[in-house]
Amino acid sequence: MYRILFAGAWQHEMYEEACSKTLERLGCQVIPFRWAHYFTGLLGKLQHKYSICGPAILKLNSELLHKAIDMKPDIIFIWSGTQILAKTLREIKKKTGAVTVSYVHDDPFSYKIMPNCPRHSAAFWRLYDSCITSYDVQFYSKQLNVDEAYKMGAKEAHVWMQYYVPEMHHPYQLSEADLSRFSCDVVFAGHYEDDGRERYLRALVKTGISVKLYGDRYWSKEVLGDLADYFGVIHRPSGDDYMKALCGAKLCLCFMSKMNRDSYTTRCFEIPACGRLLLSERTNDLQRLFKNNEEAIFFSSPEELVEKAAWLRDHPDERKRIARAGMRRVLTDGHSVDDRIKQFLIIMKASREWKSSRSSSPERWLAASGATPSTPSRPSCLPDPGRSW
Repeated sequence: MYRILFAGAWQHEMYEEACSKTLERLGCQVIPFRWAHYFTGLLGKLQHKYSICGPAILKLNSELLHKAIDMKPDIIFIWSGTQILAKTLREIKKKTGAVTVSYVHDDPFSYKIMPNCPRHSAAFWRLYDSCITSYDVQFYSKQLNVDEAYKMGAKEAHVWMQYYVPEMHHPYQLSEADLSRFSCDVVFAGHYEDDGRERYLRALVKTGISVKLYGDRYWSKEVLGDLADYFGVIHRPSGDDYMKALCGAKLCLCFMSKMNRDSYTTRCFEIPACGRLLLSERTNDLQRLFKNNEEAIFFSSPEELVEKAAWLRDHPDERKRIARAGMRRVLTDGHSVDDRIKQFLIIMKASREWKSSRSSSPERWLAASGATPSTPSRPSCLPDPGRSW
């Protein structure tokens, strides 16, 4: 179908690697371009964190350009291209004619609005912002980012929601050793953010509900206070341990990142795909994705969380019924990486054919191919808001 030069850090299995494997299964030729190794040592890490146009970034861009010229791809797919230069995109377009595509799963514009974003965010996204007008097609996980990108001069932008990976996210049969390690009433596996999520964990623990916490170094003793001894050493689960942590719990917590302006997260699909019950902060988008109290459980306060978690802990049949219904919903509505890549290919077909025909409009080609153009009214991949729940 397409010859795709897929450029990114390639550090997480469920991102570039999972998408590339799916593209190849669907008949595309994928040429990987990995750039994580450019940013080693102190100088490299500084260039990455602050998007400083130093030796590492200049070398990355030079070699990406030469790779594009040598391989002559149809599409250059840039995954979270915070170190890509606008002049590189222009040269790629000029010398290869390839369609340049960007995907960002995080919120690249929240630092302009949200006061609690890290101080280096503006520097980190600086080069990406300068490339907005240079990409042919851009994908975002949120409709609000699509709208913001158009205001910044984007040529074409679409919602491409996050997903689960079937080979990774599925029910696990835990061994006795795994059960002794991962069993609990409630688990949360995710980063710390100063949005009050520790209050929810504290409320659960105080009530006598057993909780396990996995995450990054920002879950510090200063943050957790007297809960630090309860949780012990906190680490990020790697490989199968993440799925085992989900499958070892009766209930799986999900918080929305406020600095990322989340209305859903990847965990909203991973948890049900693993056959576990999604217990999440309530949002409008999640209430459109899942039927509350039937396919997932939502809360808006520590008190509501504690009440629902305690009831579900003591009613295993209801808990399992809701988890099964949530899994069916995720499978039926098509939230896997395969579904997302199929959507990507439909949109790319429409976009490329539109660009090759002066008399056509993107709406015409999207309609003909079965895709739906993104509009400010709602995320294009969410279920129909008119659906009766």
